[in-house]
Amino acid sequence: MQRPLASFIKCMNTVQIEALLAREAPLFLPVGTIEAHGRHLPVGTDTICAEKIAEELSIDLQGAVAPSFEYGLTNMLVQTSPASFFPEDLFEKFFEQIVENFYKQGFKTIIIINGHGGNRDALKRLVRRITRRQPIAISVINWWMVAEKFVEPVFNTSPGGHAAVEETSAMLHFCPTLVDPDNYEPDNDDNVPEEGMWLYPPPGEVLLRQTGKGQPVFDCGRAADFVKLLLQDLIASLQHWLASIGRLQGGLRP
Repeated sequence: MQRPLASFIKCMNTVQIEALLAREAPLFLPVGTIEAHGRHLPVGTDTICAEKIAEELSIDLQGAVAPSFEYGLTNMLVQTSPASFFPEDLFEKFFEQIVENFYKQGFKTIIIINGHGGNRDALKRLVRRITRRQPIAISVINWWMVAEKFVEPVFNTSPGGHAAVEETSAMLHFCPTLVDPDNYEPDNDDNVPEEGMWLYPPPGEVLLRQTGKGQPVFDCGRAADFVKLLLQDLIASLQHWLASIGRLQGGLRP
């Protein structure tokens, strides 16, 4: 049986959106940034991965995907990012308004799929503010952090970091034509940032935690296994969370 396609808000008419609201469908909101990811991955990797994961989850959880937010908070690689918010509160205010507008339209459950580490703190702050003001359920998923536990069993190495085994494998699975293994040169691309030394820009864009650990792996079979484990884990966790919302005393629903 052919897998259904994801439902995208931007492709729907108002009648279709009203049907989503009537059944209280969850809304998936991908967010990333534009910045260098080594020479083997596209600069839109953070957003692309968030989009693809949101699409897959929305199918299994019968939700819809909102337009992606591609302008994030880039720090160390800011020289490679033409699309980054500064100061941070500008990003927070803008994104917070987007979430609140979807809530006012009628979406009571919003699942943010974040693909960029620089967004994490801002997302946590703005979500806390919104949930204090509104009877809304919000989940923030930093997908690569959830995926770290699958790196060792699938690739027999430690978790990598930026543009490393996690993101490379996700891109290889979702968008293989955008991955260029021939451009990856460990001697030039790998960099292990030192705790006491900040370099802007870093001497390499594949930011590893340990030398020689978690480097990009260009294996489509293992990439598929990695993404499958990630999606299964996320679906199970979100199903449990969504079921719990209706049981909360006091109620999230207005």
